[in-house]
Parts: sequence; C-alpha cells; structure tokens
Amino acid sequence: MRDWNISKWCRRPSLGLAVLAFLTACGPDDAANSEKFSLIDEEIYDAPIKTQISQNIVALGVPTKEELEAEILKRYRAAEQRTAFRYHSSPTNIYLYVYGSEEQARAGQGLWIAMLAKNYSDTGDPKVVIEEGRLAALSAAPEDRFGLSEEMRRAIFKESGEAEARATREAMERVPNTEPMAQAKLEVDLAEKFKADLVAKQGISEQQLLEIQAEGVTKGWPM
Repeated sequence: MRDWNISKWCRRPSLGLAVLAFLTACGPDDAANSEKFSLIDEEIYDAPIKTQISQNIVALGVPTKEELEAEILKRYRAAEQRTAFRYHSSPTNIYLYVYGSEEQARAGQGLWIAMLAKNYSDTGDPKVVIEEGRLAALSAAPEDRFGLSEEMRRAIFKESGEAEARATREAMERVPNTEPMAQAKLEVDLAEKFKADLVAKQGISEQQLLEIQAEGVTKGWPM
C-alpha cells in the first residue's frame, strides 16, 4: 500500500445477488427518533439466504460511549422483534451504524462512530464497536495546523482522495486488465505525480500532506 493511500470501508453489504427476492428502502421513521439520535435511512433485504435490516443513525450532538451503546442495543432489540418477512420469521442479519453527522452518513465511506453487526451464524448478543477517534473529534475545537485552518485541511484531504481515485481510473483506462503489472506500475506513477502536483498547489510538504491524511482518517472526514 502506498504511504499516501487512504483506506476506504464499505458500510453496506452488496445487494447484487442473484437470489435477491426484494429490497425495500424505507425512509426515516419518526417513532425511531429521539432528542439525541435520528434514523436517517433503513434498508431491508429479504431473500432465502438471509433477511437483513440495516440502519443509519445520526447522533444529534456529542453522545457518551454509554449513550451510544445503550442506543444501539435498544435499536437492536427492536429490530430483533420485527416479523412479517417472507423468508424468515425474524431478521437473520442486523447492521446498525451511528454517525457523528449526516455528511458522514451520506458519504458511504464507513465513517461511523459506533456500530453493531449481527450475522446469520452469530450466536449470543453482538458487541457494540465504538470508533474512539471519530467520537473524540465531535467535541474537539477546530485548530490551525501548518498555517491551515481545519476547513482548508479537510479540502486538501478530499482532494488527495480524488487524486488517488483519478490515478486508479486513468491507469485502468490506459492499460488493459490483461496487463496487471503494467497497470499497477502506471497507477503508482500517476499517484506520485498527482501527489506532487497537490503538494505544490497547496504549498505544503509531503510530510504535512501525510499528517493531514492521517488526521482526516482519524476524525472521519468524508472524501
């Protein structure tokens, strides 16, 4: 992995399955909202292989770890009790994600601050996982670094992700998949070029760019 590569995570399982029976996307349920948390979307996947509920929730403020865990477990218990599915009597898979902002939730990059995952084969109660860095970032006051405001660093972070995606896209366009080594080399070369262009454009050093990227990953800035 290149030193400036930014890891990306998928927050939802693929729905491109041949066994798909139907997919129902439900809008926010007002009954599921509270003063501190809001359900922004839900997906239900019902097929012979599994019946799955996925929810994306936004924290309205800065919750404590205890509040996050209690909220997710409450929603998990409610999801467990749901019925009237076609293929299973109750959900076999439940995925709950809490985000610090709607921007993080809508980005589709797995930028949750807390989550719970219950898979088909799991036994016992699943554990709530909390991302400490992103949670702490919710209450951290913005600060300048390298003479750059947080807003400017967020823009640079996003641009670095776009540059990497561009390098991958152009390498795939210019070199066929039948030449994987040549394609990979071109991708690395293009990524290095685009990184150098970004550093020169922003008037920062390569080390500063690395620190901005690390900050963005830790704080969960959308790309």
